[in-house]
Amino acid sequence: MEENTKESEVLEKRKKKVFNFLKSKSTWIYSILLAAVIFLGVWIRTLNISKLKDITTGAWTLGPDLDPFLFLRWAKDIVANGTLFAIDHMRYVPLGYDTSSEMKLLSYLIAWFHDFLSLFIKNVTVTYSAVIFPVVGFAITGLAFFLFTRKIFYKENKHTRNIIAVLATLLFVLVPSLLPRTIAGIPEKESIAFAFMFFAFYFFLEAFTSKTKTKGFIFSILAGLSTGLMALIWGGFIFVFFAIPAVVILSYVLGKISWKEIYCYGIWIVTSFLVMMPFSTRYSFGTLVTSTSTGLAMGVLFLLIVSKAVLKVKKVESLREKTKIPKEIFSLIISVIILLILVLIILGPNEIIHLVNDVKNSLIEPMTSRLGLTVAENKQPYFNNDWKNSFGPVIFSGSGVGGIPLFFWLFFVGSVALFYSLVSSLNKKEKIILVVAYTIYLISIIFSRYSSTSILDGKSALSILVYFGGVLIFLISGIYVYYQRVKNKDLEVFKNFDFSYMLYFVILTLAIIASRAGIRLIMVLGAVSPIVIAFLTVKTSEKAFAKKDGKNKVIAVVLAIILISATAFTIYSNYQEQKYTATNFAPGPYQWQWQSAMKWVRDNTPTTAVFSHWWDYGYWIQSIGERATVLDGGNSLVYWNHLLGRLVLTGPSEKDSLEFLYAHNATHLLIDSTDIGKYPAFSSIGSDENYDRLSQISTFLMQESQTRETANETLYVYTGGAPVEDDFTWKENNSEIVFLKETSYVGAIFFRKDAQGFVKQPEAVVISGGKQYLIPIRYLYLEKELYDYKVGMNSGVFLFSRVSQGSNGAATINPVGAALYMSNRTINSQLVRLYLFDEKQAGFKLVHSENNYITNLLLSQGTQVGDFVYYNDFYGPIKIWEINYPKNITYKSEYLRTSFPDERLNLATPGVYGE
Repeated sequence: MEENTKESEVLEKRKKKVFNFLKSKSTWIYSILLAAVIFLGVWIRTLNISKLKDITTGAWTLGPDLDPFLFLRWAKDIVANGTLFAIDHMRYVPLGYDTSSEMKLLSYLIAWFHDFLSLFIKNVTVTYSAVIFPVVGFAITGLAFFLFTRKIFYKENKHTRNIIAVLATLLFVLVPSLLPRTIAGIPEKESIAFAFMFFAFYFFLEAFTSKTKTKGFIFSILAGLSTGLMALIWGGFIFVFFAIPAVVILSYVLGKISWKEIYCYGIWIVTSFLVMMPFSTRYSFGTLVTSTSTGLAMGVLFLLIVSKAVLKVKKVESLREKTKIPKEIFSLIISVIILLILVLIILGPNEIIHLVNDVKNSLIEPMTSRLGLTVAENKQPYFNNDWKNSFGPVIFSGSGVGGIPLFFWLFFVGSVALFYSLVSSLNKKEKIILVVAYTIYLISIIFSRYSSTSILDGKSALSILVYFGGVLIFLISGIYVYYQRVKNKDLEVFKNFDFSYMLYFVILTLAIIASRAGIRLIMVLGAVSPIVIAFLTVKTSEKAFAKKDGKNKVIAVVLAIILISATAFTIYSNYQEQKYTATNFAPGPYQWQWQSAMKWVRDNTPTTAVFSHWWDYGYWIQSIGERATVLDGGNSLVYWNHLLGRLVLTGPSEKDSLEFLYAHNATHLLIDSTDIGKYPAFSSIGSDENYDRLSQISTFLMQESQTRETANETLYVYTGGAPVEDDFTWKENNSEIVFLKETSYVGAIFFRKDAQGFVKQPEAVVISGGKQYLIPIRYLYLEKELYDYKVGMNSGVFLFSRVSQGSNGAATINPVGAALYMSNRTINSQLVRLYLFDEKQAGFKLVHSENNYITNLLLSQGTQVGDFVYYNDFYGPIKIWEINYPKNITYKSEYLRTSFPDERLNLATPGVYGE
């Protein structure tokens, strides 16, 4: 027994020694863990590097994205000339683009990073530097995120805050929505802008929580510097200018702001502006004052200074004492009135109305322009699809609940838990009121836009009621608790609210609202949500294992194990998903087709050539093809998008299209196969105020099981769906039938060949009012021949090959297995006539056609196939025409106008396009 006791004592001593050693070396341990986590994120983001090669040159190229090619081209110019050109003549020909108003810092950072790499790597290219840059930027972002997270929990003990920060960073580097913006080969703005955002928040927290003015001022300068640099890279800097003023004014109301904090806040603003204003003309002082975001920041500074000042006026203080209103609220009311009077005098009432409308639109309909609605990443997401898929893994997907997004629910519960911790100094009743109100508030914001088929579709009256109702409940609950404390003269408790928690909740709220507003902003919520998941997991586990033995401890430990398991499973699942995605995040068949087409452009067109096309491809033509363009992804001159969509792509007149192109010095026209699918987008943008051009080109597929052969003919049936876009009448059995566009659509197409193989006029199955009608279709395009039957619906059918893969893996080809249906609005468009029908026009000479990957693969196997194929989607060539202008062409200067003559051409009509 004595020996066992001695052994136990020795073992216990050893345990203490090990524990004390680890405790003394904890800083190193956490640093090593953080380094390992960041290394994991870096490693994942470099899995695609070997695939980032141009198939025509073997040289490095960027990944499958658009905007980074602009940043690369600018970086190359900076490396070559030391500075970026004042006017970019490759863009918006013939006017060019004034770069002084652009956010140029990203391109400069790539160029400086290239100069740095050149010191260590001989003959390194700017493209390779751009490939690596986002990975390095993400590593810096990981460090900034860690520091910010650890600072949020600075009141926790050293080990708890470090563990939370390391775990949050591990979750952060594995967030799926961040990968496409931070992976090798995609030098996007967010890859480094997020670093400056987290540094801004971190330094600001350091400033506000520092015990000395000197430290506070230094950190305020660093916060302003980070904010200003972020503003020179990414428009997302407004998150900082919304979050910090909001939490500061809330802190003032709660009695937590002294002159030291006001000085820090003012230094942050001044430093930010001093960084922003000299380097971009978009940040003039007038613009900053009137902007919703930066103007808010300046307005809050004014309110703080005036509020503090008026409290020193004895008459004001004596009046306040009579009203018994808290001094912070009373002084704030006076300063708000003064500010409103000044704004009305200086800016006028219209500016206030404009700002209110901006806020309203940001909350309900962030995108009101036609262009904005046609950009996929600008579409408002739904919880049931976009949120659920972005915040997975989704478990129990086969169950009746439709799948549970684990990351989302961990974040949801974690945010409620952290909010409870924020208000923990209140009494039990107050905590219950506020926590329940906050939960309702979260549910209302997130689930009021559940799905497009739900009554909570984000646009219905009930959705808006739920959205604002939840916000109102939370505000009323907060005001009620505050009012009760005012009555009881017990406001000191609010000073116990943790400022770092308050800042985080403001950031989280903004991220949720932003994620609800646009798919592309889901990544912002993805970036900040890991913090509450780590908090929930670590604090729950800490409390559970610290409890004394008993029933409550068992329950707490079980709950902790469930949370640890759920978090671990989330980490593992996201790791597997990111590893797979990253490995394959590289140019594929579509990009290879473009690389080949751009090689032809470089080799066969003069360097002075100017290309016209839909805006999506501008940066590729400028960077890969090295030729100037009329439009590009910057969309700085949206009216030109309207004109090109109206006159060149959807218009029926060769003369009109040539006059537009002539005004822009265009030498070549390019049309890509994806323009078929984009027809609704550019026809919407190119329409008049009544959407006269809005249309689509629909795909119908042959149902071979319904093919019928008789002695005289063979009937082929194609199924699909296409709207009837204009009302029309049709005579049948001596009676006129009216087909209304609101209640009619084309559900199928019949195509016949007689026994000798001659084609017959196709027919459309038009469904209206629950009845089916068989109506002839006027046009048919088959085997490079256009048939005009002169009668029938003024629409057309384009038949082409369909490739299918059998169970044995072998490909089978049906030369007429797929069809494109073109309505009366599309059948005579320049796009259809030039691209699909291959119409010969005097003004356009086809000089190159770059086959798609599927066609090339079939041709290499000796299989004869046309230019267009259907293989789970529509595939076609990239066609390039040389433009030949007639001698008597008219120059129209109005085609160089840079603004809409009628704003109705720009604004979207609710319900017409998109959702």
